[in-house]
Amino acid sequence: MPALTKPTPVPTAEQLKEAIRERWSLPQRVDGWTGSGLNADFADDACRRAWKDALRRAVAGSPLRTALDVGAGPGTIAQLWAELGAKTTGVDFSPAMIGAARALAAEKKLPITFIEGDAEAPPLSKKRFDVISSRFVLFTLPHPGYAVRRWVEMLAPEGRLVLIGHEHPEGSRPGRRRQPPARAKLLAVDKRHREALRHLPFTDHTPGDLRVVMEAVGLKDIQRVPVDELVAARAALRKRKRSLGINPSVPFILTGRK
Repeated sequence: MPALTKPTPVPTAEQLKEAIRERWSLPQRVDGWTGSGLNADFADDACRRAWKDALRRAVAGSPLRTALDVGAGPGTIAQLWAELGAKTTGVDFSPAMIGAARALAAEKKLPITFIEGDAEAPPLSKKRFDVISSRFVLFTLPHPGYAVRRWVEMLAPEGRLVLIGHEHPEGSRPGRRRQPPARAKLLAVDKRHREALRHLPFTDHTPGDLRVVMEAVGLKDIQRVPVDELVAARAALRKRKRSLGINPSVPFILTGRK
């Protein structure tokens, strides 16, 4: 009888989170995330205005006194909520990203509070926010549905959940970028990150997937916010500054009311 192959152990949720956290804490990753790729447009005046207009539309008709951005990274979306007048808090599980977020907010003189914490269980459970947002976070979570439910619990009555992502037109999904000169640690971290993504349920989610989750947690008035001006501004920036590596993805914003 042939020997039975021992099954490969499935990583625990904590192991998956640690693999993601490790990569998002690399200095190279933090530095790259503040000025290139999918974040380059936030340093462009026209794109930044278009992002703020889109976020303003996402919460139209609802209060915007307090905002929480979950998985804040270097504070990109948190800055926009603050510029729109909200008392803003950002949460991220990467100490390096939190450090970058605080520095950038101080540079812009924006009084944002940044806290290190897990997106699936933000350390603010007793607070209530008018708006809670998330961008590029759900694909990194072992339990994205649970996370969305927790965020909705933290919304004030009539509060808004704003979920932000990017779609990739057919044939435009970016390939792997060329790695810096071979360094054992960087390559090992990258490998662990790729392996973790294989086990995460929302690695390649769509706006339709998010709508289903938002409906499941009881949100009302779920809408996809028009972002035509933003798409045009990003395309113009991509033509002007090809070296920034801005891929032709299309941002989407879904909003729902508690």
